[in-house]
Amino acid sequence: MDVVSLLKPLFAMLAMVGSLILVHEAGHYVVARLFGVSVKVFSLGVGQRLFGFRWGKTDFRVSALPIGGYVRWVGADPFSDGGGEDEDWIDAAGSFIHKPAWQRLLIVAAGPITNLVLPVFVFTALFMVGEPQWQAVVGGIVPGSIAEEAGAQAGDQIVAVGEAPATTWVDVAEAFEALEGDSVVLRVLRNGAEQSLTLPTAAATDPHRFGDFGLDPRALDTVVVVDDPASPAGRGGLQSGDRIVAVGGASVPHWHSMAAALARAESVKLKVARPGEPEERELTMVADPLWAPERYPADDDTWARWGLAHGTLAIGTVARLPDGRTSAAQCAGLQVGDRLLRLGERDIRRWADVTSAVAATVAEHAPAATPAQSVRFVVRRSGKLLTLEITPDVVQVVDDDRRYRVRPLIGFSPLGSFVYPENVTRSYGAASAAVRGLEATLDNARRMVEQLGLMASGGAPVSQNLGGPIAIFSTAKAAAEAGLFAAAGTIALLSISLGVINLLPVPVLDGGQIVMYAAEWVRGRPLPYRLRERLQQIGVLVLVTLFLVVSVWDVQSCARGGRDTPVLPAASGPVKCG
Repeated sequence: MDVVSLLKPLFAMLAMVGSLILVHEAGHYVVARLFGVSVKVFSLGVGQRLFGFRWGKTDFRVSALPIGGYVRWVGADPFSDGGGEDEDWIDAAGSFIHKPAWQRLLIVAAGPITNLVLPVFVFTALFMVGEPQWQAVVGGIVPGSIAEEAGAQAGDQIVAVGEAPATTWVDVAEAFEALEGDSVVLRVLRNGAEQSLTLPTAAATDPHRFGDFGLDPRALDTVVVVDDPASPAGRGGLQSGDRIVAVGGASVPHWHSMAAALARAESVKLKVARPGEPEERELTMVADPLWAPERYPADDDTWARWGLAHGTLAIGTVARLPDGRTSAAQCAGLQVGDRLLRLGERDIRRWADVTSAVAATVAEHAPAATPAQSVRFVVRRSGKLLTLEITPDVVQVVDDDRRYRVRPLIGFSPLGSFVYPENVTRSYGAASAAVRGLEATLDNARRMVEQLGLMASGGAPVSQNLGGPIAIFSTAKAAAEAGLFAAAGTIALLSISLGVINLLPVPVLDGGQIVMYAAEWVRGRPLPYRLRERLQQIGVLVLVTLFLVVSVWDVQSCARGGRDTPVLPAASGPVKCG
């Protein structure tokens, strides 16, 4: 890594964290001055003064250690920001300690509250400038769904849901959330012409979610599985894992465009990208009406004609469990390229059928020691049908929300993947942007508080949810590389984190001071000196210990190349096969 690429995220981190500390301390400063408290020092960083300027009675400075900041006011409480250095608190004029308890409470609370208010303005500005959102183009249609029966097709561009115009999938989602009545008319553009499709809402499990109608923003990529070497695809030289780039000279970015091009052909030239090869291959497939193997419900027309199925319907990797144990897939003898036809009673028409079938082997919210039920796999391998009985391993994992979950795992992943819609910029008016900005701030703050509760109760791993300087550096690096929009969003999220954490009732933090001043306000006199002293010592010890532990986690994470996802044995009887 060159010096510039290293310094750029470092400066980004310093700018992000510095701006949040500045806002935090500015909150303390402004409210202190509103209540007539004189401020002696306003510092970014702690320790030795590096440089600064004096304005009025306040020394605005930058200090040597960039690990925080502080505001030191006249007559600072020995258990607040200023420490016990002040002797001038005896003079009540402009003295913090002589102010009523409720004023001191508001002065201390102003810092974290300012950090919670800032994201509202940041998110509002981002929404007004324009938020990147997925264009409302249908990527896929769930087989047998309401949308398929209504005539919806992959590639349709949704222009309206009922009377609500739609440009992005956010518009579509919001329109479905507001649905009323027994049906909804979906207006789409197809081949340049507008069509109206009627979707009955009564048939949907949840009519306020577009996914329950079978609409999927994601399109399948063009990675193929060839499960029979005698098929036209196999005889034409295609192999499982190949990605079809062009059909008959025309580019095919999605599976639905590739399938449409193949449906019209008898003999077709293909451009194919094969993993590990720098050059694209040119292959030819010829339809063969004599090739007529047994067809499963999971085999669509593209497979029946050419012997091609999408890669998400096949096994791309077979691996050990993340904790190193042998997986059920390895024990059962599953192989890369095996085409999944049926799991239990479920025909496999899409990858979600696989995940649903595996998830159903353990009841939702089952205890960690609950073993999984076995599931029967029907796969096609080199033209032959195989039936395998597999019992998933039940493990405890950390999911995308950083919570512990009990999950059954087989130990394989799909061969193909998905293509997501293009982003379009969606701008909002000032009022709508402000509402969205407030909602985004409240939602993120709520989730952060919930996560803190889960960590405290053991429902979420602390090591996966707290980060130190290295974690902040990594976050800043990713935000700097992603652009201004991502950087601003990251600043807003970090500001929410700083605000929420500082409101925790921990001595030394602002939340601890708020509790002390609230108690003084209710009692009419301060808490006993010795009690405050002991609480302060405990708070310092807790914070120093936590900082050291989190720093160790950061170093370990950096050595591993990223934060791991712990996988813990949950059931007593995983399959043993060597």
